[in-house]
Amino acid sequence: MKNRFFRRFPVVSGLVLCVLSTSLVQAAGLKTLPAQVPETIARLNLQPVGNLAGSKQFHLAIGLPLHNQEMLTNLLQQLYDPASPNYHHFLTPLQFTEMFGPSEQDYQNVIAFAKTNGLTVTGTHGSRRVLDVSGDVTHIEKAFHVTI
Repeated sequence: MKNRFFRRFPVVSGLVLCVLSTSLVQAAGLKTLPAQVPETIARLNLQPVGNLAGSKQFHLAIGLPLHNQEMLTNLLQQLYDPASPNYHHFLTPLQFTEMFGPSEQDYQNVIAFAKTNGLTVTGTHGSRRVLDVSGDVTHIEKAFHVTI
């Protein structure tokens, strides 16, 4: 039984990360997407076996939403419309980040949130879409108002 759990641990931890990111969005008062459990996970019919030790370390990736969704949708339609003057005129990564990515201030706010809650920033990304952090279960549970 233990062996089956540990083979599935990466899948379970991925599911935990989905729950954590949803909790962060709710705690910040932001728009929450409906929670979805991938079919593969749902078919496993996993049952909790207990709480993780507070000292267990986790590595998380916190995703930030894109801005200007309507403008992005319009641009995507134009990029693939042969009649559009923007047909196949793709943006560089820097242009995309400036037009649609989270602001530098948004990114710094998430960094401050992580540090204030005892998490360690382990990686930043130029697109400001993802922030890599790590921390023990105790700090993660407190920061995201969840039980792991």
